[in-house]
Amino acid sequence: MKKIVRSIATVALMFAVATSAAKEPTLIVNPSASKSLVFQMDTTSDETIVSIMDIDGVIIYSEKVSEVDSYTKKFDLRNLPDGDYVLKVEDALKLTIFDFDIENSNVRIVERKENTKPVFKKVGQKVLLNLLNTDKEDVKITIYDSENRMVFNETVVDTFLIEKAFNFESAYEDTYTVIVKNGADTFFEDIVVK
Repeated sequence: MKKIVRSIATVALMFAVATSAAKEPTLIVNPSASKSLVFQMDTTSDETIVSIMDIDGVIIYSEKVSEVDSYTKKFDLRNLPDGDYVLKVEDALKLTIFDFDIENSNVRIVERKENTKPVFKKVGQKVLLNLLNTDKEDVKITIYDSENRMVFNETVVDTFLIEKAFNFESAYEDTYTVIVKNGADTFFEDIVVK
C-alpha cells in the first residue's frame, strides 16, 4: 500500500513540475489581418492536438503537434461565417479551451478555460488515478464492465488532489472502463483483465 501511495505522490510531483515549466498556450487576435488569430504554445508532451470546431462540434481544423519545442500557427478565418467557435488544445495532462466568436468580420476571444486531465497509470492489474482538481468541483468516478454494468461509483467532493487506486487482480476477465467526470469534462481509461 505504501508503494501505491508513493507512486501516486510521484505522479503528482511530475505533473506539478511539467505544468509549471511549460509556457501557457496563448491565442491572440491578429491586428494586422482581419478575421485571423495567432496561436502559440510550447509543447508539453509527446503529442498535443490542436483543433478548431464550431458550436455544434463540427471539426473545422485539427493537427497533431509533436517533437517541437514551440509551435505558432496563424489561422485565417475569412471563409468562416459569423458565429461561435472553439479552439481546443489537448495534451496528456490538460485541456485548454479558447471560446471565440466572429461577427461582422471581427474576431473576439470570449473566454479561456483550462482543466487538468486525470493521470492514469497502469501497474499490472492495478490502475492508479491522480487528478489535480484546482476548482474543487465534484468529481464522479465510475467503472463499468464490457456489458455496461456499473461495478464502482463514487463522487469525490471538495478535494484538491484526488488519488485513487483500483485493484483488478481478483476481478473477472473482462474489459473495464474507468470514467472520470470533472465538471463538463469526461475522461475515459480502459483496462483489460486477463
